[in-house]
Amino acid sequence: MVKYLKREYDFIRFKKSDKPLKKYVAILINKKTGKEVKIHFGGVRENGRPYEQWKDSTGLGLYSKYNHGDSERRKRYQFRHRKEKPSFNRYWSAGYFSWYYLW
Repeated sequence: MVKYLKREYDFIRFKKSDKPLKKYVAILINKKTGKEVKIHFGGVRENGRPYEQWKDSTGLGLYSKYNHGDSERRKRYQFRHRKEKPSFNRYWSAGYFSWYYLW
C-alpha cells in the first residue's frame, strides 16, 4: 500500500476515479514541491457494479445509492482493517480514505 506522510502532503479534493475498478481518487499536494499525487480507493467489481459501503461521505455522493447502513457489516470491516488504523494519524493512504470516507 502506498502511503504519504501527512506532514509532507496536504489533501486537496476528491474526484471520480478514472481507474475502472476504483470509485474515487483523493488528490494530495506535496507541501515543498507542489507536485500532485493521486490515491485511488473504493472498490468496483469486475462487472462494473461498485461494492457497497457504510456511507459515502466524500461530499461527491456518486456512490451514495450503495450505502448499506448495516452496523454489523461496518464493525466487521473495521475489525478486518484494524491493524492499518494506527498509521492513519501519520499517513494518507487508500485505507485511510476508505476507513474515514466510506466506512
